[in-house]
Amino acid sequence: MSDKMNARGVLPPRALVISLMAQLPLLYLSWPLAFDRTKVIAGAALLLTGVALNLWADRLFRRNNVGVCPFSRTPVLLAQGPYRWTRNPMYLGLVLVCASPALGTGLHANLAAAAVLLLWLHFRFILPEEAFLREQFGTAYLSYASSRPRWFGLPGPGEQPRSASVSAA
Repeated sequence: MSDKMNARGVLPPRALVISLMAQLPLLYLSWPLAFDRTKVIAGAALLLTGVALNLWADRLFRRNNVGVCPFSRTPVLLAQGPYRWTRNPMYLGLVLVCASPALGTGLHANLAAAAVLLLWLHFRFILPEEAFLREQFGTAYLSYASSRPRWFGLPGPGEQPRSASVSAA
């Protein structure tokens, strides 16, 4: 699978850094900022939630011997921890981290960087990873995907198990 991963080019953590750097021009042009306590708390909450999601999912991966890099070793389908609420807690965490400075500074135009990151992750990694997991786990993945949203609180692809006798993942 390393050939598949190498074909992906920029990996999500580097894309997060690029997205955060893309927010710097507006930050610079808006300096000095007038900080609002509520906005700072909201930005900090997003940041902490994003970091917590990534750490929680990372620890779960390592405990179950699942590769953290996209398309790497996946011996088991995880449905516990943050995977109970979203199929992509790490990607969701990256988007939350990216959105946190925009919310915290009140420079809402910088949320565009988080939106672009979300779309890039969705098309470059999430959709191909779903195909990868469908191929590897078959109906068990289809059952899991039909019961968990792709992004928190948002409906998934509407995939339904192809067999009536699918066991829980």
